[in-house]
Amino acid sequence: MKYYVRQVRKFAKDEVIFYENSACDGMYIIDSGRVRVLKTVDINGEPVEMDLCILGPNAMFGEMGMIDDSPRSATVQALEPTVCTIITRHIFEDQLKQIQPWMVNLIRILVRRLRDTNQTLAKTLERQGNSPNTADLGPVLVETNSFDFLDNAEDDLSPAKDIIKQLFTDKDAVGRDEE
Repeated sequence: MKYYVRQVRKFAKDEVIFYENSACDGMYIIDSGRVRVLKTVDINGEPVEMDLCILGPNAMFGEMGMIDDSPRSATVQALEPTVCTIITRHIFEDQLKQIQPWMVNLIRILVRRLRDTNQTLAKTLERQGNSPNTADLGPVLVETNSFDFLDNAEDDLSPAKDIIKQLFTDKDAVGRDEE
């Protein structure tokens, strides 16, 4: 296994980790703390923040831009003091080479569909012309801490599931802390 220098960054409560539409500099795994993922929509000519989810320890964010080289699809803000491990593009691409090309293409397709769904949701809210209420969003607002969803995936994807879990949750794959 190839080892890398582990990059860790601390964020203060309410600090914005990155903004929607900014360039992707890496993806993040939450070591401790919680973050809010939000999207800004235009409601009656006014920008309104819509919470997409709250993420806690062991969750990752910022992965979509790593996969499809697109700008950030949402803003991420620390809800409390938060510590994250940063997976750089170099590390990500190095690890991605271990996955079969068809699986990489599948992941890219899923990311594209997720981006399209996010855009459709934002445009729908903008057309409705009323401020989004988290109670109206139902399953859109979620809190998650892990990759439990992978445990329910098809057995045919077992090798990919193992790689994904290791790549995104095993700090040893990233290596030692940066001094």
